[in-house]
Amino acid sequence: MSNTRDNQNPAVHGGSINDASKGGLHIRVSDPEKRFIGWLITGYVDGQRAVLNNNFGYMTKAGEITTARKGFIFDWASIPRPLQIIYPPAGDGTNFYGVAACFHDWLYSHRKIGGRPIERQEADDLFYEIMRYVGCRRTLAWTMWAAVRTAGWIPWMQRKKKDIIP
Repeated sequence: MSNTRDNQNPAVHGGSINDASKGGLHIRVSDPEKRFIGWLITGYVDGQRAVLNNNFGYMTKAGEITTARKGFIFDWASIPRPLQIIYPPAGDGTNFYGVAACFHDWLYSHRKIGGRPIERQEADDLFYEIMRYVGCRRTLAWTMWAAVRTAGWIPWMQRKKKDIIP
C-alpha cells in the first residue's frame, strides 16, 4: 500500500517537534516503513488540548489504516503534572509518544480501525506499537502502555455511545 504523503517532504531520521503556525506543533518522525499518511500538525484549543489541522493516518503492522480526522481534539499523553517537566505531554524531542497518544485518543473516541470495531485492548496495544515504531525507549513505551491498561478503562467506559465519532 502506498503512502499518500507528499514526496517533497524530507525524510527525517529521528524526528523533530517544531512550533507550527497558529500556536500548534508540527511533529515529524522517522518513518522507514512509510506507515504514516501525512504529518502530525496541530493547533491549540487551550493550554492542554490540541486540534488536528489535517488528516493524519497510520498503517498498522497488520496493514490496516486508521486515520485521525482534521478537527479532532485530543489531549496528548496523560502524564502526571510533576513528571511533565521530564516528559511533556506531546513528547520530549527524543521519545515521540505524542504521535502515539494522538492515535490512542482517536481510537478511544472512534473505536474503529479501517471501519472494523475494536476493543480497548487493541487501542492500547496500537499505542505501544506506534511508540516503538517512532523510536520510544522500550521501558518508556511499556510504562505508558501499562498506565493506559491500568487506568484507560475509566475514559473508555465514560464515553457515551452518542459521543463515539462515527
